Amino acid sequence: MSQLEITLYMLVGLIIGVILHEYMHGYVAYRMGDPTAKRAGRLTLDPLAHVDPFGTLILPGMLFLLSLLGHGTFIIGYAKPVPINPFLFRKPRGIIWVSLAGPLSNLTLGVVFIGIMRLITLFPAEGFLLHVLYTCLSIAYINILLFVFNLIPIPPLDGSRVVGYFLRGEAKRAYSSLEPYGFFLILFLVMLFGFVLSHIVGKLANLLLRAFGLGKVF
Repeated sequence: MSQLEITLYMLVGLIIGVILHEYMHGYVAYRMGDPTAKRAGRLTLDPLAHVDPFGTLILPGMLFLLSLLGHGTFIIGYAKPVPINPFLFRKPRGIIWVSLAGPLSNLTLGVVFIGIMRLITLFPAEGFLLHVLYTCLSIAYINILLFVFNLIPIPPLDGSRVVGYFLRGEAKRAYSSLEPYGFFLILFLVMLFGFVLSHIVGKLANLLLRAFGLGKVF
């Protein structure tokens, strides 16, 4: 499979991943007692309800082009955040489960596609099946990346919501004040330390591959 195909399937996996990610935020919030996402029409897997023009289309598209030119190591993006109201949760700790629901859905999706890869290897991996094998690998990798990326504890990423729950007083206010600058801070760190993120994602992907009896790839 060519680099173009691998990058294209990562882009497809990214779109699937960010839509499922936001849906799960809304679904778990609904189960916790908050109907905000449902009332906003966001408790759906319809892509049109979740697409963010910049985060889902422009940013991944730019990274896609950079990757084709040999200047990028991965593609990242996001969907339109699902609206939630933590004050409606039956338990204050609900914010932790709602925050983790998105990244865990990406990890689950990655595991599912690695499982499909394992089934494919039961047959001679050639021709069309080899193509499907690499497609599943690309989609699994990008969703493992989404899992790791969203756990970075920088507002407004999901990891910051979990950390913020345990902070109090001035520490909580100072931490929350980073959110308006969070996107630029994240972009800056990814540009400087993207190789670290790639290394962590590769290690986790290889661990999951080995758990399914598959060989190391990354």
